[in-house]
Amino acid sequence: EWLEHLQKSAVKFGSGGSASFISADGLVLTNHHVARDQMGKLSTAERNILKDGFLAKSRSEELRFPDIALMCLTEIEDVTERVTKAGAAAKDDAGAEAARKAEIAAIEKQSQDETGLFSQVVTLYGGGKYHLYRYERFTDVRLVFAPEGAIAHFGGDTDNFEFPRFALDMAIVRVYDKNGQPYKPTHYLKWSTEGIADEEPVFVVGHPGSTQRQFTVEHLKFQRDHMYPLQMHFARGREVELTIFSNESEEQARQAVRDLMGHANWRKGTGGKLRALQDPSIFGGKVAEEKTLRDAVMANAELQKQYGGAWDRIAAAQERAEALYPEYFAAEGRRGSYAGSDLFRIGRTIVRWTEEQAQPDGHRLPEYTEANRANLDLIIDSTAPVLTELEINRLTSHMAFAAEILGCDHPVVVAMLDGKSPADRAREIVRNSKLHDPAFRRALVSGGAEAVRNSDDAMIVFVRSTDPAARAIREKYENEVDAVEKAAYAQLASARFAIQGDSVYPDATGTLRLATGRVRGYNQEGQFVEPVTTFSGLYERADAREGSAQFQLPERWEKARTTINPAVAFNFCSTNDIIGGNSGSPVVNAKGELVGLVFDGNRYAFVWDTVFEGERGRSVNVDARGMIEALTSVYGATELVKEIRGR
Repeated sequence: EWLEHLQKSAVKFGSGGSASFISADGLVLTNHHVARDQMGKLSTAERNILKDGFLAKSRSEELRFPDIALMCLTEIEDVTERVTKAGAAAKDDAGAEAARKAEIAAIEKQSQDETGLFSQVVTLYGGGKYHLYRYERFTDVRLVFAPEGAIAHFGGDTDNFEFPRFALDMAIVRVYDKNGQPYKPTHYLKWSTEGIADEEPVFVVGHPGSTQRQFTVEHLKFQRDHMYPLQMHFARGREVELTIFSNESEEQARQAVRDLMGHANWRKGTGGKLRALQDPSIFGGKVAEEKTLRDAVMANAELQKQYGGAWDRIAAAQERAEALYPEYFAAEGRRGSYAGSDLFRIGRTIVRWTEEQAQPDGHRLPEYTEANRANLDLIIDSTAPVLTELEINRLTSHMAFAAEILGCDHPVVVAMLDGKSPADRAREIVRNSKLHDPAFRRALVSGGAEAVRNSDDAMIVFVRSTDPAARAIREKYENEVDAVEKAAYAQLASARFAIQGDSVYPDATGTLRLATGRVRGYNQEGQFVEPVTTFSGLYERADAREGSAQFQLPERWEKARTTINPAVAFNFCSTNDIIGGNSGSPVVNAKGELVGLVFDGNRYAFVWDTVFEGERGRSVNVDARGMIEALTSVYGATELVKEIRGR
């Protein structure tokens, strides 16, 4: 009952964050930085929510987000046998993967048709198991409360991934049902009145994105020597470009803040992962761990016959990845693709969706199956504004980066630039596209592939000209790298099951996890760090760094110096195993009551992508007591607090 309560109180926020129901009328708690993208889309020059914050004094004042889905997990079904059987007769890894994808699409569509629930097959253990997840899905999500950006990310890049921390990284939204009424969840978290104590057991319920703890040594070497350095190069350059763009005017700074903070966080986080893999003690531990498993497999004739070649197959895949990754990143890569251009994402969605509809569901790219139609509609029908100058900056940046890493004569770059400079090409595309208009997009999609093929919209033309090469690069990478890895990791998973049983849990997949831990301090460079900070520490930190923009308090927080209780806990750290995607996860006590909100990890948690280290690595959380104190003493949100407390 306890586990079911936590599962059905937990919420997946968009495509990369966590949250939880906290009231009987559909209030949902998450991080400010998790909701930042949507809040930015609601902001204007006259109403800058990210800078000034927001509080709806009544439900009629709540602001609807333009294009997001929140999901609550209802059930999980093991479909491993059905998926693996589908690929068993294939002649090679690519054929097996294609057969599995087709079966997965069929499973998802069947589940969605039968239950009405959003259905997703998740790969666990790199291909060792397949589970079907069913979710209740919500798209009417409205902003209720957000603090000012300066207090939500107090300390900025300086304090990011550090502790002690003093940040109110929270946001509250409300979910509405299909009838436009506040959703009534069957389960929601009650707010603890007692708070946490040192060494108290606490539990994190959230959706960690991805880890690489079961990756082979050769796979980690590829990340260390090739993938992460390329990503860092892009992130650093993008951060500089966005800083320059922001310095040109106050309005451009407002427009770019989401991108700038996102790339700064990506740069620092990726750099931490890279440094962890460059640490001989950490990497040496992975070498020893792999040797132990490999020796056990080789010592058993039957296991050796079945699984002994898996490591070499993964190593061969990394050789192909080394050759293919730069053009894959430039043409198709998920994180770096076109520097986050909204227009490009819309254009590619329209072109590919109308093309893919001509294919049988199981033969489509996975993101364009019938089961995923609702997510495609969110993109096509989004009412979020398209920011012209920022879009030009994004496209210019990406095309210049592609030319830098691939060379100007590469076919992908030639197709992108069409004989022009990156800046001129970007201006031409953005200023001659009508994709900022949702009605225009929907009309194109309704016209089908023929309408899209005949469209003279500049972005549609651009996508059509570059997409054949991008698709070919993606197909090659998936066949020669991803498919080989999946088959080999499935073998390694079977080997682990045979030797270790199910004692090793699978790498994170963006699906719901329960992480146990304790409230606990740690030693940093010879000094013990206490696990809890208070509001008095916030003001001391602000005074000590007076003059620094990263530590400047909002005006209402300056005024609250005399009214806020300085002794109330603000942030705390704990030993819970978290990773990117856990942001916004609730922290609960043994009673299942909410005691905190995950928003970061400390510097020692960088290694958690590769290995969990609990001696100094810590989850960093906003204390529930601090959130209530801030809502009450700083924002005067008495009605909101009453709803949270169920009064």
